[in-house]
Amino acid sequence: MYEDDIKIINEWFESHTENYGTYHSENEYSVCADDIEEFTDFLRDKFPGMIGIRCYIGTGDSAIWFFEEDLESTQFV
Repeated sequence: MYEDDIKIINEWFESHTENYGTYHSENEYSVCADDIEEFTDFLRDKFPGMIGIRCYIGTGDSAIWFFEEDLESTQFV
């Protein structure tokens, strides 16, 4: 992803409560499974040409994990 794209995603996380998502590192975030629909709607709005995200459901905290470098090459399922 481009640096500007990463900035847009980071701003989304900064503007939402910790219930929506957590920024872990430059390419790793978690989003509460209950709120993934709002986050994916945000992604579709900001990145209309994007195919999708790769999600990993974490253990224990029901987190959804994805990696920025996969955003352009994976599909919503």
